[in-house]
Amino acid sequence: MQDSSVQDICTDPSHLDPYFEDSKEEAGKSTVVRGLQTPAAVWLPQANEPKQEDLRWRLGPLAVKMSGPQGRKARAALRLPAWAVRAGLFQVQRVVLRNSLLKLAGVFLASVPVVLFGAVFYELASGTSFWDGIVHIYGALYKIPGVTVFGEVNKQTEQVMNIAWLGGSFTFAILLGVVTEDITNYVAGVREGNIAVEADNHTLILNWNDDTLPLLRQIAVSRRERDNFAGPVVILANRPKLEMDAECNQGLAGMGLDVDTRSGVPFSVTDLEKVAAGTARTVLLLSNDHVSADAGKQQAAAVLGVQTCRSNLKTRPGLRLLPQNIAVQEAGDAEDTHMVACAKSLADASTQRLQLTVLDSRRDISALAAQSAIQPGVASVYCSIVQQAEGTSGFYLKSFKELDGLSFGQARRAFNGVVVCGYMRRDNGKYRTILSPNEREMLQEGDQMIALAKNVEFQPNLESAASYIFPAGFESANALKEVRDDPVPGMPPGKRIIIAWFNHDLEDLANALACFAPDYSQATVICANELEGLPKEETKGPCKFRLIHGDPTKTEMLNNAGVENADSLIVGGIEHKDHREADAVMLAMLMVLQDACARYKRSSRKPLHVIGQIRRQETVTVANHLLERLGEGQVTAELLQPDELVSGMMAQIAAEPNMASLLTDFIYSPEGRDLGLRPPTDYYIKLDEPCSFELISELCRLRGETALGYIATDDGNVQLNPLAKASRVFDKDDRIIVLARG
Repeated sequence: MQDSSVQDICTDPSHLDPYFEDSKEEAGKSTVVRGLQTPAAVWLPQANEPKQEDLRWRLGPLAVKMSGPQGRKARAALRLPAWAVRAGLFQVQRVVLRNSLLKLAGVFLASVPVVLFGAVFYELASGTSFWDGIVHIYGALYKIPGVTVFGEVNKQTEQVMNIAWLGGSFTFAILLGVVTEDITNYVAGVREGNIAVEADNHTLILNWNDDTLPLLRQIAVSRRERDNFAGPVVILANRPKLEMDAECNQGLAGMGLDVDTRSGVPFSVTDLEKVAAGTARTVLLLSNDHVSADAGKQQAAAVLGVQTCRSNLKTRPGLRLLPQNIAVQEAGDAEDTHMVACAKSLADASTQRLQLTVLDSRRDISALAAQSAIQPGVASVYCSIVQQAEGTSGFYLKSFKELDGLSFGQARRAFNGVVVCGYMRRDNGKYRTILSPNEREMLQEGDQMIALAKNVEFQPNLESAASYIFPAGFESANALKEVRDDPVPGMPPGKRIIIAWFNHDLEDLANALACFAPDYSQATVICANELEGLPKEETKGPCKFRLIHGDPTKTEMLNNAGVENADSLIVGGIEHKDHREADAVMLAMLMVLQDACARYKRSSRKPLHVIGQIRRQETVTVANHLLERLGEGQVTAELLQPDELVSGMMAQIAAEPNMASLLTDFIYSPEGRDLGLRPPTDYYIKLDEPCSFELISELCRLRGETALGYIATDDGNVQLNPLAKASRVFDKDDRIIVLARG
């Protein structure tokens, strides 16, 4: 068809009519009945009439040609060997994918024809029995010791054995490869965590984030005192097992804690069954590294998955399960965190206790920073209580039947080396925390004493309680009477606070300062960003805020903010940064502060108190070095570690779910009970005479406060719940740690 004809057809389709007429005439002449020519029949070759296949085979001068049906049958017959090979390979693949025993059986079955065929030749060559042939050929194929090629009956037999021996090299290689591969896969499965955990009453951690390693360190210390962590520790997270193992080995060196890790997602029931979630005694569901909009749904699914595993448990002899505690670290930035609270209503109260723990490290650190800016040392005291370490004190909840019916004053005096801060009482199915109650309040059955102690082994001494364990209360009756009606020491004067801020949101810290700061305080904020949550200057409150736009890491900015007469410096807004970057900012601020102190002489007699945070353990040494270079008397510092703080709270809450409200109350007390640091003179303690802790306790109780310990100026150590008879000559700069009325 010419190009012009194609153009004519495109412009006028009627030009195709002659072609249709020609096709009709040809169809009429043909004797073959044609079917309807569909598009597929046109496009696909040989749609209606398969092409006649010819078979041509040539061997030298000989040539064979077969056509028609015979050719098709011959060609199909020649395809049979190739098909048989493919079918055999498919069956081999199926066998290889099965377990070791089936694979070994397949190898032996495949060798049976070879052994029988070789035995026939051996019998013919040697003249021995067929059974002897089977034994010799089998031994040669699988390298059985004692079977050799030489030394046979005759040369023909040696040749048969030689062929069998050479073939046995391949047979033995296949056998060795099968066994080696299975062993390798098994070891790889063990290393990669594909084997299910078989454990009862163990500790299960779901998800992995920055708090995981600090949490494991807290568990390693707490398990010596709390039986909740007595079993194995298992982690299920959506991370490679080898990475988790490497971090655990490095971060837990010398802790004596064995951790089993498994890769998987916590909201998959299959993966939860792989870590025996149903038999776990303590389950800690952490927030994920990367919080998504669906984080709340994923956590709710994980909680429901744990409950499903618990309900689907099958009993077995010797299985004795303890009630299961589930502690959930709420994903603070997620939009659907209420989903976990919905899952809580489905928990079986008889077997599970689900504690939704709202741990907002940014908010908690802001509150502690604000309190330490007002009373330096408060954050250190709180961290000493929350973060467990060898030989440190912590809060314990314990009930004693022998204390039922006694007054709180009698009960608290029944312990030595233990500070009883209050009690928890169950009302309408919920526990209510009562701190520093009235001395005459009577204890009821089931009340749990809130005690600050070294370990959980403390016991009351009822004889001492009946006879007033603190004889200093009688010995110093006159002193006690003098201060009984004295007013509670007033709040400190207004504070001058500098805030070096590296974020755009100041709301949490501003609210905390508005809550804890004394009247006539002033906070100067240095920030290069546009701030949100900064109170306006005309806003009424105890603390006034002033904003200076600029880079906080410049010495001139600290000078403009009044560093020469400031009381405290808060470095914050770095929690959103990478850990290395955040620590670099903190260290840079310390260096800038060193330069500012050298350039501008401080007029204040008191050292500037710095509150900041450090994310990496190795940064602590560098920070301490910089603080030493600042010079004694120039600067004091509290560098908090948010990950360690949150992990300490999680560990204690996981061991005792009722601890959640208690630890939160120490930061945000609804009853106005806050940690306070008081000078000894506020309680009329003489500075030139030894004073026992029993006397300090009675003096504080007369004001409705509870003495927890003291901070010594000479070494800066926090001394919690000392023995009743422990005495100290106090300095004017020492501080009594009290649970005070705000």
